[in-house]
Amino acid sequence: MRQAVAFAQYAEERGFESCWVHEAYWNRDALSFLVAIALGTDRVGLGTGCINPYTRHPVLVAASLATLDELSGGRAILGFGTGFPGRLDELGIMHARPIGAMRESIALIRRLWQGEKVTYAGRNFSLKNAAITMRPPHPVPVYLAGWGQGMLRVAGQVCEGYLARALESPVSCRRLIGAVRTAASSAGRNPEAVDVAAYFLCAVSADRAEARAMMRRDPFVVYQLAVIDEAVLEESGVDPRVKHRIAEPFWRGDLMAASQEVSDALLDEFTLAGTPSDVIARLGTYAQAGVRLPILQPVATADPEVRRVIDVGREFARSAAVAG
Repeated sequence: MRQAVAFAQYAEERGFESCWVHEAYWNRDALSFLVAIALGTDRVGLGTGCINPYTRHPVLVAASLATLDELSGGRAILGFGTGFPGRLDELGIMHARPIGAMRESIALIRRLWQGEKVTYAGRNFSLKNAAITMRPPHPVPVYLAGWGQGMLRVAGQVCEGYLARALESPVSCRRLIGAVRTAASSAGRNPEAVDVAAYFLCAVSADRAEARAMMRRDPFVVYQLAVIDEAVLEESGVDPRVKHRIAEPFWRGDLMAASQEVSDALLDEFTLAGTPSDVIARLGTYAQAGVRLPILQPVATADPEVRRVIDVGREFARSAAVAG
């Protein structure tokens, strides 16, 4: 966690707008990271990217984000999703009707932030005289993570932002963002008022081959490619059979054989792996697809690799500013 704070400080010094922490199951929790980062920084936004209403009840989410916002002077951002079904199953937590659960929980959290004492009986959550003792000093924006049509509608209709998962291509991002914008328009909202963020798995090196190798040997990257939606592969111009060639050795525990099935072309389509100029150019392609807030996720956690990713982000922001 101390290393994460140091990276956040380095990013803040280089003009980054926000720092996002995903809540991985059986790992360090997101809010502890964000509290530590809040105490070590002055300006950078603090995003949960993501937490869910199943392992964190909506009342707890409301209280936790209000506390983080109070501590940080108004820098909290709620990145919100449904959680990973397999992990929820392991916990014995029911997660039926996820779209309705997101609508209900977002509405309840906002009512609690307004200082209401809430009594509510819904299909997913029930509250009786529930209230929190503090209100966030500033409005906390809600970014919804999801990729199904129902989730995209919720993002466009009621949220301040949309958060795309890693391993989306520019083509799939354009489709997802279009659906969010359409939902916003149908709800009578200005579609341009809905921010668009997306995670990007990043590996940067002066040697393009080394950056690709770094990406290719990362277990999380290989896992993501083993479970990627075949429709996303196909719409991005990639033979969907590549997923099975990666998944078969991966699920039998042979990471090396699985990684050998990950081609340069596949990495170039779905990740940011290459020289600084390669990564900057690819970020430009995603910006053209409609991504406004790129969230750079280094695949390596060693100090030099993370700082290289941050440095590339700064250069991209500078080049985008110059281009207007």
